[in-house]
Amino acid sequence: MFIEDSHLADHPNWVNVLLAWYDQHKRDFPWRRKIDVYHTWICEVMSQQTTMAVVVPRFERFVATLPDVTSLADCSEDLLRELWSGLGYYARARNLRNGARYIVTERGGHFPANYEQWLTVPGVGPYTASVIASICAREAKACVDGNVIRVVARLAGFSSTEVWSELGKKSIQGIADRFIDHDRPGDFNQAMMELGATLCQKQSPGCGRCPIKTVCRASQLGIVAQCPPNKPRKQTEFVELDALRVSSPAAGGNEQYLLVARKRGFLSETVGFPLFPETDRSSLHTWLKENVHVRSVQISSEEPSHTITNHRISVRVVDVELFEGADLSSEFVRHFSQRFAESVTDCRWVSKSLTKKTVASSLDRKIWENIALF
Repeated sequence: MFIEDSHLADHPNWVNVLLAWYDQHKRDFPWRRKIDVYHTWICEVMSQQTTMAVVVPRFERFVATLPDVTSLADCSEDLLRELWSGLGYYARARNLRNGARYIVTERGGHFPANYEQWLTVPGVGPYTASVIASICAREAKACVDGNVIRVVARLAGFSSTEVWSELGKKSIQGIADRFIDHDRPGDFNQAMMELGATLCQKQSPGCGRCPIKTVCRASQLGIVAQCPPNKPRKQTEFVELDALRVSSPAAGGNEQYLLVARKRGFLSETVGFPLFPETDRSSLHTWLKENVHVRSVQISSEEPSHTITNHRISVRVVDVELFEGADLSSEFVRHFSQRFAESVTDCRWVSKSLTKKTVASSLDRKIWENIALF
């Protein structure tokens, strides 16, 4: 498949018109006020699959707390989790820190100078490398995200679902590479994304205010709504999980809850309540009922649900109460971490007042909601 772009070549001034529009109408984001490699990297990773309204305040707090690559490399797990709270996809934060540690240890704290060097940084793929290299090193590397796919598909008048195939994405990439402004590559990339985010939106596009409407084939043909067509949806998969709310009495009558760092599943590398697939249910409950530290095991009436990508998750909450005693609590954690070493790590007791703040995901907060009322 090849997406036709010859009519764009017949109107070469469209890039200058787009850049002039961007200069006048671009949104005022903190990372745009001054080019800073560290800030560009952080904001780019944060903004993936996240709205700017959510990103901006968290970005400002993040860079105020971790102002440079060294502080990010040295950041503790708890602080990183706290700073990333609300952004979702926590693995992105871990990848950022891994990348920072690589830059500090392998590059002496010096950022990569170009696209190819950025690709050597853990967690950095072609898209992120293109964004950083084009903005910070003025390298003519076009970046293609969902906004750019939509803009190019409309400019080319392409309404086939093939646009979402690997070949279709390569064709979109080829067009972006062909027309990127070599004097202002970073601004070109940002202008294309800005246009897609603010005017050339999926729903109710502002075609009347589009600076390059005259070269938009979809507009000329009256097929803007069909360009590109909806991305083929993956079939929904239903998943059942057991979530353990393990409580233990603490000094002063306060309860504490067991939280773990998960090693597998949808929420791997995040901290929250222990989660187990339905296939582990029988062995899990047998182990709990036979454990001498456990006072009671009760299935809660709560059944929170959650959706992650194309997976619809149904959760059965299991309340596990331990006998009182600090030694017993420690022994339970030791036995639990040994028995379920393939699923969890970093088992810890957290006071009731800090549990909601400590858990990382919205699913964990749903699990916590009702118990926190008492």
